[in-house]
Amino acid sequence: MSRPIVLQVGEKRFYATEDTLSGSGMLKAMITERWESSKQADGSFFIDVDPEAFEHILRFLRHGVYPLCYDIVKGHDFAMYTTIHKQADYLMIDQLVEWLDKQQYLQAVSTETSARIVEDENRLFSTNASNTKVHYHPSWRIQKKYVCPRGIPVHYDNPGACGRACRLAQGDEEDKYDDCPVLSTLVLTERTVFHPEKSVAG
Repeated sequence: MSRPIVLQVGEKRFYATEDTLSGSGMLKAMITERWESSKQADGSFFIDVDPEAFEHILRFLRHGVYPLCYDIVKGHDFAMYTTIHKQADYLMIDQLVEWLDKQQYLQAVSTETSARIVEDENRLFSTNASNTKVHYHPSWRIQKKYVCPRGIPVHYDNPGACGRACRLAQGDEEDKYDDCPVLSTLVLTERTVFHPEKSVAG
């Protein structure tokens, strides 16, 4: 059975097996018998790197999962990718360095965008998944609505409903229309899609 190893990374401790850490050229060398002198008094090995970035390193060594530092509002955390890259290079994890060099994390997340115009306020709002952002851009426009010559409400904005009696009442006058303000809203929907197959080592 692979022996457990305790790593003191900055101010934080990590626990892993020897087999897990052997995926790093430097860590593998550190925990060999000839490096026993590098142990601290409590038996742990000290590494002077950023512990937050090291969490991503250790996750990769354990499960082959590449780091994905993405927030639906802020986007990719390029500063963290840079820190992880420097650590992976220092710890001699070539596969992770290559993945970061090629910026493969950009392929692990994509955004689908759609646009539609809504004029019915009852259809304006909807319940969306947590990976979806909706932006509303309202504007007003004038819509002309037909007025029946006899003022019949059911004929309003429906000239086809007017018959011979309406036309006789209209006489030689032109059709009349009301100028009605209409709220028109451009709805932009952005959906963030995660592609897990792009963030797992083959």
